[in-house]
Amino acid sequence: MIYFGLSVTALLGLCVTLSISQRLKIAEVLGLAFLVGIGIQTFLMVCMDWIGIRLTATSVLAASLLIIAGLGVTLYFRRAALKEWLRYVSTFTYPKISWLWLLALLAIAVVAVMNVTKAMYFPTFDGDSVRCFNLIGKAVAYDGTIKNCGLYTDAGNYQDMRSPASTITYMPLAQLAYSYVYLLGAATSKIINALIFISFIPVLYGVMSRFSTHTLAATATFFTIITPEMLGFSSMSGVNFIHAVYASLGVMFFISWYYKKIPSLLWIAVCILMLSSWARTEGIAFIGAVGCIFLWYSIKAKQYKALALLAGCCLLPIIFWNVFLKLNDLDVARPLILKPYWDGEKADLIRREMWTLFKSRTFYGLTFVSFLIVLISNVWAICKKYDHAATLILIGLAWIFYTVLIYQVDYVWDSLENVMKYSYKRFLFSFVPLLWFYVASCHTVKWLFGKVDAFLFPPKKISVNL
Repeated sequence: MIYFGLSVTALLGLCVTLSISQRLKIAEVLGLAFLVGIGIQTFLMVCMDWIGIRLTATSVLAASLLIIAGLGVTLYFRRAALKEWLRYVSTFTYPKISWLWLLALLAIAVVAVMNVTKAMYFPTFDGDSVRCFNLIGKAVAYDGTIKNCGLYTDAGNYQDMRSPASTITYMPLAQLAYSYVYLLGAATSKIINALIFISFIPVLYGVMSRFSTHTLAATATFFTIITPEMLGFSSMSGVNFIHAVYASLGVMFFISWYYKKIPSLLWIAVCILMLSSWARTEGIAFIGAVGCIFLWYSIKAKQYKALALLAGCCLLPIIFWNVFLKLNDLDVARPLILKPYWDGEKADLIRREMWTLFKSRTFYGLTFVSFLIVLISNVWAICKKYDHAATLILIGLAWIFYTVLIYQVDYVWDSLENVMKYSYKRFLFSFVPLLWFYVASCHTVKWLFGKVDAFLFPPKKISVNL
């Protein structure tokens, strides 16, 4: 049952992805299949629970198969576009086999196997996972419902579940994904984290290779996935790494649309950014950054319909989940200060802790150091050619928005210092892939690796007739 259920999830994601875009690389499609599929499936579970359908393996799979059938009909009528996509992915530029490229791919494979083995072998042990994400997954699977789950409705839990920063305030993607695999009979929820990690790698490699050589894309992908703290959390039953995957990929696909002007890539970006906010509310920081760039583009192009649609779609998951909580008497007060104010001591603490995190190679390896070196070396290209200036602006805006969000929260359940040391530290996972994406895409590094590629293996064009 577990293999069949996960295959249905991947098929659902594949149908949704291909319905949106036929201009994706094969690596991107293969990776996005599960990432999109599990996000759509958890959204579907909330819809089913809202209208009173009990959540069981049979009911969830039946609903998923119905959606797949509907998308299959749509794809059938678009079979000409799909055939064109098959021609597109079968005609590609590939690197002649070299030890450098193979070494990077082998290193990626070794890290992936080790991480998945760790995730599947060790039981859930992280505090937040045990008392929150994994626990909710088990409870929802056992009760077959979210709104009437005993974890939320039993008198003994009522006050705890409605306290500030309680488990119910988290967006539900991770918890319901865990619930889904428990419904299928899985022994551990961490199979979700393992599959998300495996799916992330080909998508990251594919989107990086849109702007760099294959060798450079493989190298940057390797350095991304070995980031110490992020790699450690990727094998836990938590949401930080999951959110980092969706948030960073959403921004990368938006950047791909911005520079390549392939319309369907914009809607792939919107789909993934929706799932980022479905994973964590903080995804709004990345949505806001993308929205600023798109607003500037819309004003320049005098096109505003797409802007409104983008904003509406990206914010839909947050609105939908909060309405669901409100109407089912599960809503709680969130300790967010809505009015502007100034607290110099609080701002200084954020600055000091943030600088400590940026300097830490224990947490983030070579990420921030490499980014700074490459940024300095690429100043000429930025000033003269605006080389990936939009990428830098997006990263900067997202970081500013989240830092402001941290500042505006009234920390009644913990100290701000602890929040900065732990929560903010884990949120920075979302920036790790983006910083390595910039490293792989900027003029200076591409020039250097271009020389390496030209010396080791010239590209060769092949075509496969279908």
